[in-house]
Amino acid sequence: MPHVSADRPPQQERSRRTHSRLLEATLKTLAEHGLDGATIPRIARVAGVSPATVYRRFADKRGLLRAACLHMLKRSNEANREHLGKKLGQGPLARAARVLIGLMFMQHQQQPKLIQAMENFMGSDDDQAFVRAAHAIVEDNLNLLIQAMLTHRAEITHSDPELAVRIATVTAATAIGTRALKPRSIWRTLQPMTDEALADELAREYVAYLQSKT
Repeated sequence: MPHVSADRPPQQERSRRTHSRLLEATLKTLAEHGLDGATIPRIARVAGVSPATVYRRFADKRGLLRAACLHMLKRSNEANREHLGKKLGQGPLARAARVLIGLMFMQHQQQPKLIQAMENFMGSDDDQAFVRAAHAIVEDNLNLLIQAMLTHRAEITHSDPELAVRIATVTAATAIGTRALKPRSIWRTLQPMTDEALADELAREYVAYLQSKT
């Protein structure tokens, strides 16, 4: 069957619109039904097309999921590139850290099933070209966060500011992701607290690490 690759969308306007609808319908279905529930018939129904139309553009479900994941990651990257500096570059370091932690929480609160589905799919897919492309966008997103936080370099006393921001950011993201996506995680059972209270604590820890003198 003909296959349109994730990084080479169709050239005709009508085909581009259909392609875009399929990607958005895939993300919507993942967000509502998770990875197992994202079937081709359900995605096609949400997109307003027939399953045959899906298969004319993608070799199989995994091909469609790869394209949708890359589409979502690129969209996030574009939004971060446009807005992140403004959101994190204002005020003192403590404010920027709390805004960053808040944004991470908001993302997981708004789309937990979608994030979980994308993580599961990207972690299990064996298409190395897709994995490399996805990891490159994730890494670029992380670098955007790091550069935005490094605008507060004057307040960072850690001996290696860039490394410290990277470690602090990944640590916070891991804690938030684990809490949001794994209800039985130690983040919920060991020290029960509201998301708001945990966000405050993570922000304080974030700043304390950046201002350590190691």
